[in-house]
Amino acid sequence: MAKSDLKILIYSQDGFGLGHLRRNLNIAIRLIQQRPSLSILIIADSPVAPFFELPPECDFVKIPTIVKVDSGVWRTDRLPEQYEHILSIRSEIIKDVALSFRPDVFLVDHMPGGAMGELVQPLEVLKRALPETQIVLGLRDILGAPQTIFDQWSREGAYAAAEQFYDSILVYGCSDLFNVASQYRFPAALLSRTSHCGYICQTPPTPCDFDKNILLKLFARPKGPFVLVTGGGSFDAYSFMRTFLEAVPYVQAKTQFHAMVATGPFMNQKHFVKLTDKARGLPVIVTPTGPEAINLLRRADLVISMGGYNTVSEILFLRKNAIVIPRKGPSAEQTMRCRLMSERNLFATIEHDKLTPKRLARTILAKLNATAGMPEPMIPELTGAHTVSSHIISKTSIGQPAPPLRLTKQIVA
Repeated sequence: MAKSDLKILIYSQDGFGLGHLRRNLNIAIRLIQQRPSLSILIIADSPVAPFFELPPECDFVKIPTIVKVDSGVWRTDRLPEQYEHILSIRSEIIKDVALSFRPDVFLVDHMPGGAMGELVQPLEVLKRALPETQIVLGLRDILGAPQTIFDQWSREGAYAAAEQFYDSILVYGCSDLFNVASQYRFPAALLSRTSHCGYICQTPPTPCDFDKNILLKLFARPKGPFVLVTGGGSFDAYSFMRTFLEAVPYVQAKTQFHAMVATGPFMNQKHFVKLTDKARGLPVIVTPTGPEAINLLRRADLVISMGGYNTVSEILFLRKNAIVIPRKGPSAEQTMRCRLMSERNLFATIEHDKLTPKRLARTILAKLNATAGMPEPMIPELTGAHTVSSHIISKTSIGQPAPPLRLTKQIVA
């Protein structure tokens, strides 16, 4: 194998969930498309990370998993060790990987200092040993309620870490919808380094790769529109999926349809069995999903989902008719994202506390009967993966500073 001409290291912290890992893999895929000769190493802690299908020239280093239980509060997941011990192990692995891999660019996802500051020492060492390495911070469109994030970042030293270590900050969203720099009160030193890149989406297979008869393989006699219910990793999706199954008889009384409840890899097995039992006799399949999920999303006439970044981005990219139920906590991230998107009529939102079978059934019927599609002027820029990868590659051009990031699309308020 030929030696790569560019090396990218990515820190991806998920714990329970797949959102950050999926987004970083989408960036990795676009990087390889733009620069096939590079190599990418992802430091990940998601329990299912080793089972993801990777693009060529890309690999994982798995570190012990920790789980976020509240804003700024974490716990160990699998190893019966003290939390502080696990954190020191993770930090040491990250440092050793960075020094051994010698990346041209280190892309850090979501937290300037890592989970509970675990990146501070690795970044200090990397800055001294490899000062030519460009260190880039990638931030989701919304991190949480502005005051909560400001307090947390101030308490944890995240603003100081961002100023000390990062050459640029890339926001995976649009300032028209939510201006991260102003909402989270970035200090002046960070403003010139911060750019909004647009939303990062998974590129679906080309039409010729899509089996149009996919539903015939799943349903013996599919009738009416196809409804897909998805919860991402689904470790906390049981409640809204159960409510959907309780809403099905009300919808059936008005129209024919068939549905799939697509649980993810983190759903509790007892909850999976309960959903399967509850779906008996209904035009509904309950099943785990894998790589085919994007095909099912593209085929769906209606999507009912939680409000995670990746699912919402794919709903927008595919212009899907959708009902989104944002996660109640531990942060306000999903509630804020869904409120902003639904205000632009991009999809319907039902907050978790207001979700009942009858209300969901009424909303499903309204969406199935709707004729108007997504208002195109309100859809945010969705080419974030290309913008981010172009910026990262440009940062390594000798003697050439990275060009400023500019979005061509503006949302009409």
